[in-house]
Amino acid sequence: MDVLTNEYYFPLYSALGYFALVFGLGEIARILTAKYVSNRGNSQLFLFELIGTIQMCTCVYENGVIFKNYGFPAIFLCVALLLTAGGIFNRGALTNCAPIFEQYVFGNLSSSKLLTILSAQLIGATFASKFAYLIWNLTSPYSAAHLENANNLECILHYKQTAGIVIGFEIIGAFVVRLVIAQLVARPALIKLIPFAISAYLTLALYVVGVPGLNPIVATARLYGCQGIDGSSFMILYWICPVIGWLAGAYVVGQKKPAKKTAKEVKAEKKLKAAAKKSD
Repeated sequence: MDVLTNEYYFPLYSALGYFALVFGLGEIARILTAKYVSNRGNSQLFLFELIGTIQMCTCVYENGVIFKNYGFPAIFLCVALLLTAGGIFNRGALTNCAPIFEQYVFGNLSSSKLLTILSAQLIGATFASKFAYLIWNLTSPYSAAHLENANNLECILHYKQTAGIVIGFEIIGAFVVRLVIAQLVARPALIKLIPFAISAYLTLALYVVGVPGLNPIVATARLYGCQGIDGSSFMILYWICPVIGWLAGAYVVGQKKPAKKTAKEVKAEKKLKAAAKKSD
């Protein structure tokens, strides 16, 4: 049967169109931001992080279409490719608070930038569901999968394991992912495998636990407010646990603090800044 007319592939076409639209709008927003917003201060940083977070969290909503229709291998490939695309287009936006906390703890990020990035991520996570449902509603006349999602406002979390195992998966998973990322970064030829390593963990957690997290921002966008877990338990499981695991991995890796500048370097930097102001 012709692939284009085979109903088996219709959900895939819907998902591909959804992802293309979200990334396309995100890229247009980033181009406009780069053109009209100065890179001085934190305004551009905030907007890039906001756009990237909305984009990636909105895509997470569509992952359910892939998993429901094509299973574990498909969701593994889908998440890996989305993360790869995010790394290409996101202009350095991390869309995950764990690396931000790591940079701050190790003295590589100022408190002002921490608040800027974290606020952008939280705002982006808040608006992701609104964008997802907007797209589903607009495309529901053309996609049965999107029509089903647009009409389904329920969110119920079903865990396959006890609380202790779920907590262990979040802490150990974040810890292991941080170690694996460090190993891959140390080998330039393998850096492109990072999205696939993250996706492998998420797919494993989906299979074993049922509701994976790892990224507190994505978890907030997709899972906060769902039935099956209260607010305080959510913060412990999807914020505190992965951040603890990630920071523990960072300490094992031994991230280096920024080297202190000498008096001559500080003086030279001040001269360069003064010269830049005069040229303006």
